[in-house]
Amino acid sequence: MAPPTGNTRYGRMAAALVLALTLPQVTYGDDRPEPMIFDLVDPLGAKKGEVEINTLLDFSPRTGQLEWSPEIEYAFADDYAVEFELPLENTFAKEYKVSLQGTFGKLDKGRMIHGWQAIGRRKNEAKAYAAEALYLNDYKFSSKWSMMNMLGVRHTGIAKSGDFIGLLNNSLFYSFKENFSFGIEVNSEIGQRRWRYRVTPQVQYNFGANGKGAIIHFGGGPSQLDRERTEWLLTSRLIYSF
Repeated sequence: MAPPTGNTRYGRMAAALVLALTLPQVTYGDDRPEPMIFDLVDPLGAKKGEVEINTLLDFSPRTGQLEWSPEIEYAFADDYAVEFELPLENTFAKEYKVSLQGTFGKLDKGRMIHGWQAIGRRKNEAKAYAAEALYLNDYKFSSKWSMMNMLGVRHTGIAKSGDFIGLLNNSLFYSFKENFSFGIEVNSEIGQRRWRYRVTPQVQYNFGANGKGAIIHFGGGPSQLDRERTEWLLTSRLIYSF
């Protein structure tokens, strides 16, 4: 058989490219890693009846202070969920928090899923109310890499002389295995005169299957959020969903 000519090789390459472009595209499911610090109310695209309980724990080795936030989440309809949270400092209830989240839908063959989140807070010490609204965008580059971005604004004192603060959360994840992920989360609060940040490398392990059962997050890093000086924190989030 005669060896293929240059034109024949180029013709085969073009045919292979056309075939690849016309094949059905892979769709991506909803089993995606989530940020640990700025928690979602429920995974985007949650189904009616799903329930999740979890708590975030922040520990400062320098001061010995423990902050923790038990919460319960419930999907009352497909794509919509509500959350009740009680942020505590040791045993003192710093505030009461209620969040509502909705899903707009999926784009790019299911690679991207996006939605919104609205949060209301009652700050007990200041006897003030605060609120925030965010746009949520989760993009899955491949079966291994995914990214979650949140963009929004917070009003620190409703009916008072509160400030408007820009909120930005960016998280990048690598799923080493189906139930084991590495990630880094960067939280930013942008005010008129100051930018505050928190950077948290983290790992996530899912003991269950299909997003159900127990999940543990663990990480740590520097934080300036709600603090006068940079504090190094050890952080964990314990989750059980059913």
